[in-house]
Amino acid sequence: MDERKENIRYCALLGVHTMMLCPAINFVAPYLAAAQVSNSNIGILVAVSCLLAVVFQQIFGRMVDRNLIDGKKLLLFMTALLTVAAFSLVFVNVGGLKAIIFGGLYCITLTMMPILYSFSFFYQNKGVSVNYGVARGCGSMSYAACSVVLGFLVANLGTGVVPISYGLLGAALFAILLTMPTLKGTASGSASPTQSSSLKLSMFPAFRMMLIGLSLVMLFHNMLMTYFIYAIEHVGGDSSNLGVALGIAAALEIPILFLYTRIKGNTPSKYFLTASGVFFFAKAALFIVAQSVMMIYLIQCLQIVSYGLMAAARVYYVDEVVGKKYETTGQAYMSATETIGIVLGSILGGFLMQGLGVEALLWGGALASLVGMVCMIYSCNAKR
Repeated sequence: MDERKENIRYCALLGVHTMMLCPAINFVAPYLAAAQVSNSNIGILVAVSCLLAVVFQQIFGRMVDRNLIDGKKLLLFMTALLTVAAFSLVFVNVGGLKAIIFGGLYCITLTMMPILYSFSFFYQNKGVSVNYGVARGCGSMSYAACSVVLGFLVANLGTGVVPISYGLLGAALFAILLTMPTLKGTASGSASPTQSSSLKLSMFPAFRMMLIGLSLVMLFHNMLMTYFIYAIEHVGGDSSNLGVALGIAAALEIPILFLYTRIKGNTPSKYFLTASGVFFFAKAALFIVAQSVMMIYLIQCLQIVSYGLMAAARVYYVDEVVGKKYETTGQAYMSATETIGIVLGSILGGFLMQGLGVEALLWGGALASLVGMVCMIYSCNAKR
C-alpha cells in the first residue's frame, strides 16, 4: 500500500464524516423549529435516534470485530440510504415527517462512527502508518469551514439549505468509501466468531467509570451543541454568529489533534482524557456568566483542551486499556458515550428550554459536567 495515498484517503474519509455532524447536531434545532416542532419534541426525537444509534453501534461493532460483515459494504449501504433520505427532505412539507426523516439521518451518522475509526487500526495491522490525530484534525478543519458557511447560508437563505448540505456531504462520503479497502477478513478481530469473545465492562472497572464520566461530560457538551442557537440568541446573536462560534471551536481542535502523538509521548492517554473533563467543566461554568457574543467566542477557545483533547485521546485510550482484541467493540463503547450524552442532553435540554429557559439549560449542563469530571478523575486514579 502507498502510505501517503492511504493517509490522504483516511483524512478525506474522516473529514467528510465530521462535516456531516455539523448539520446533524448543530442545526437540528433551527431546522426542526422552523418546521414548527417544539423544543421538547426535538429533544425526544434526537434522544430516540441516538438510543437506536447506540444499539446499532454495538451490534455492528461486534459484527465487524468477528468478521461477520464487511464494514466497508455496511458503510456504503448506510451512506447511500442517508444521501437519498437527506435530499428527500427538500420535497417534504409536513413537520412531523421532516422530524422522523431527520432523526433517521442523525441515527445513521452516529452509527457510522466506530466503524470509520476501525480503518485506522486496519491500516495499523497492515503495517501502514496512518495518523488518526492528523485525520481527525482534518475533520475539525472541514467542520470549521462547514460551520461558518452553513451558519451564513441559514442566516441568509433559511433552514432549507440544511438537508441539501447533508445530502451533498453524504454523496461525497459515498464516493470516498468506494476507494477504501475492505474491512472483512482483515480487521484486528480476525478470529472466527467462535474464537472471539465479547468485551464485558466488568472486566475493566476503570474503563467503565471513565465511560460514565465521559457520558456526563458529553451530556453537557451535546446539550449545548443541540440548543446552542438559544445560548447565542440569549446574548444577542443569530445563526451567523452560531456558525462563527462553531467554526472557532472546530479550528482550535486542529493543533491538538495534529500534535497529540508528539505531546503524548509515553504518557498514558487516561491523563489527557481526564484533563479534558476538567476543562469541559471550566467551559460549562463560563457559559453561565457569558454576557456577549464576543465572550461566547472566547469561551469557545477552550475547545482545544476540552473536546479537542478528548477527541484525540479517547481512541488511543481504548487501545491502551482494552487491547486490540476488543478494539472495535471498545471504540463502539467509547462512541456510545457521546451518543448517550446526546440522548440525555437532548431530553433534559429540550424540557429545560421548554419550561425554564436557556439559563436553566446552562446550569444543568454545568452540574452534569461537574459530576462527569469527578468520575473521570476517579477512573484515572483507579488501578484497573
